Amino acid sequence: MSYENRKYLVYLAKYLGVGLISGSAVHIGTLDAGIARYGILMIVGVFLMLLGNISEAKQIGEKINAKFLLIVISLSVSTGFLSGGVQHYFDNPVYAGYLLAIGAVVAYVTFFLKDQITIKKRDIFVVILVALAILFVSNFLMHDFVPHGQSDTHKH
Repeated sequence: MSYENRKYLVYLAKYLGVGLISGSAVHIGTLDAGIARYGILMIVGVFLMLLGNISEAKQIGEKINAKFLLIVISLSVSTGFLSGGVQHYFDNPVYAGYLLAIGAVVAYVTFFLKDQITIKKRDIFVVILVALAILFVSNFLMHDFVPHGQSDTHKH
């Protein structure tokens, strides 16, 4: 297989994996049924994303260890939370607010850990404040925007 084709397969595995993670994370909380289905799809997404990231790391000679795996999983799942939370915010603002808040904090921290950049306390404090603001708006201001169980804006 050519280098270009291997590179494409790595790209596909990484981004398809994150896409499956994001769709699964949000659909578990916004659709009434299918927890097992979306749980399995999330596991498939994590597997694909890990396969892609490990393959890419091997190509560039990066060390693969437990820390690498935890960071890659955390960054991918938190990015999936962000993506899914944004896409389906109006379907269920409370649930999406939690996805966004958790995703924002975890993605920020794991990004810095991944690149071994020192996180400034002030910066993490700001990210946490933004996450708390998202939770406040989602739980208290947007809570009644879409009545729980009444959303039909996204059916499969």
